Amino acid sequence: MADTTAAKQELVSIPEAKRRRSLRFSIWDASFYAAMVGFAETYFVPLMLAIGATSFQVGIFTAAPMLCVAITQFASLMLVEQYRKRKKIIVSGVIAQAAALGFILYKTSTGNFDPWLLIAIGSVYFAANGMVMPAWNSLIGDLTTAKDRGSYFGRRSSISGPITFAAVAAGGLTLQHFAGLGKPLTGFAWVLTAALISRLGSIYSLVRHFDVPYRKVKDSYFSFMQFIRRSPKSNFAHFVYFQAIMGFANQISSPFFAVYMLRDLKFSYVDYMIAQGVFQIVQFMMMRRWGPLADRFGNRIILRITGSFLPLLPIMWLFSKNFYYIIAIQIFAGTVWAGWLLGTSNFVFDAVTPAKRARCAAYLNFFNSSGIFLGALLGAVLSIHAPKFIDTGALRITFFSSLEFIFVLSGLLRFLNVFFFMPTVHEVRKVGKPEIKDIFLMLTHIRPLTGSQFEIYTGSGSKENGNPPE
Repeated sequence: MADTTAAKQELVSIPEAKRRRSLRFSIWDASFYAAMVGFAETYFVPLMLAIGATSFQVGIFTAAPMLCVAITQFASLMLVEQYRKRKKIIVSGVIAQAAALGFILYKTSTGNFDPWLLIAIGSVYFAANGMVMPAWNSLIGDLTTAKDRGSYFGRRSSISGPITFAAVAAGGLTLQHFAGLGKPLTGFAWVLTAALISRLGSIYSLVRHFDVPYRKVKDSYFSFMQFIRRSPKSNFAHFVYFQAIMGFANQISSPFFAVYMLRDLKFSYVDYMIAQGVFQIVQFMMMRRWGPLADRFGNRIILRITGSFLPLLPIMWLFSKNFYYIIAIQIFAGTVWAGWLLGTSNFVFDAVTPAKRARCAAYLNFFNSSGIFLGALLGAVLSIHAPKFIDTGALRITFFSSLEFIFVLSGLLRFLNVFFFMPTVHEVRKVGKPEIKDIFLMLTHIRPLTGSQFEIYTGSGSKENGNPPE
């Protein structure tokens, strides 16, 4: 559990100038990474469809890499504890990911790309990122402090947000232009080139991080089986299982929203770009607004609020096919997911001591990736076998697309997870307890496109509380 002692340990052997410099370059890295995601990962599913992939193959494209990510967690953890050079592991993993991205670019530019080959290379791409996660979580946890972690990550994400939006927009316009010329794969090649350049920028930034000495504290080790045995009484283990089940429920539907828009709703690349871009920029903008609230009231209250809305998101897609309605859903989804992702990320830093952070992050990523893998695999199967209508005798529901059944199932499972498992996760920091009035103000004063005015009621996030480190 994070406390004053743990907070002090985080700063041991870290010169303040190097800490600030590393956190500044971490923002650079986040910006380059966001550009890569905007150019590449946003358009992986459209690329799959462009080379003739089926819905089943799209589901496998999401599932298979997550199985690789789950496995690489233990390899990464072994490297961290054996070599104790976290920056070297991080940089090596990012270089490997850049190489995989370069191969995807090469095959796309040749115009000879099979969906199954893209699935295989995509697995390498995401597995390389999986190798990075435990080491990165451990290192960035040492560079930040419990006092301002929420504000820093919120600010870090909000700065990268406009870059993501710009990358998504540029990618969509590029694809639309070349699709109009009858050369869609040429458009994808240009977009992937921009993604590769962005990832090279991440390498430049990460190399300039200060590699905080990794200290393997006595009695900090616990095996995977010990984690399992202790889980009934472990708050962190409850959080891990809660997160993994949510990943399972989310991923049943997540890979198929792009398919639904491009194939079933007949969105153009520009329409798809706008829908994805709005979601991305709202998400990153709102992370900065959720951050001070997490610092003041804790991460659990943020998870409770956003978790209440997550089940609604996939079901909302059933009520209208109107483009502007879809944009409204994306704005709402960006706001909710921003709080959820910030809360879950910060919970790990608060719940475990620095010495156990890499191992706990690896176990969390293993279970979460396994849940995503199983969810995407189930979604892939259902994309073929999902019913086009539900008939209970008294009520008959006919779906516009069989994918809508998957959306309903995903929403139902999200609700069950929040209802049954959220009460088992407890806050780990001493934080203020918000009253109903505070929660009401949080919900009514957060505006995705105009910002939050909640600070005028609480002072949270104001300048007198101190700016986050650069």
